[in-house]
Amino acid sequence: MFHLKATGFMTLKDLLAQYGFAEIKQPFLHLWRTNEPKLAERLDLDKWERIYQNVQALEPLPSDYYIGLVSRWEHCSPMIDMNCSVYSKTNGQLYGPVACHPSWREVAGMEVRLLVDDIELTPQEFAVGLFWEITYFGGTEEIVRRNMNNKFNIINK
Repeated sequence: MFHLKATGFMTLKDLLAQYGFAEIKQPFLHLWRTNEPKLAERLDLDKWERIYQNVQALEPLPSDYYIGLVSRWEHCSPMIDMNCSVYSKTNGQLYGPVACHPSWREVAGMEVRLLVDDIELTPQEFAVGLFWEITYFGGTEEIVRRNMNNKFNIINK
């Protein structure tokens, strides 16, 4: 199992750089099959591999925030912010869900932290879960913005 405290400081970019898509494919499929079984049947893995490579290639921006994880991702859907969120480095205050953060480059530069000691997951599962978060609303920042606007405009009507 993975013990982030033993690895020291790590950003999302650092974590994703450690694994090619082939190394995270099985945990990726497991997460989809658990949280979105109907959609998992139709996954285009070649497309998701390209998206993963694009996220890996992001040039990170420095951030005053960090990503905090309090539980695994299985069975959290559709409550995307209940287990993995962005917090202020200054005061630890919750800023919002990783999935809703406006800059993927900034997210790539954020330190990742386990906020509780009893989360059991492999490094590959951690990478997959964070990839799940950043792409929750779509495979690019533009698609995410469009999908979030559509979703939240419908809710606010």
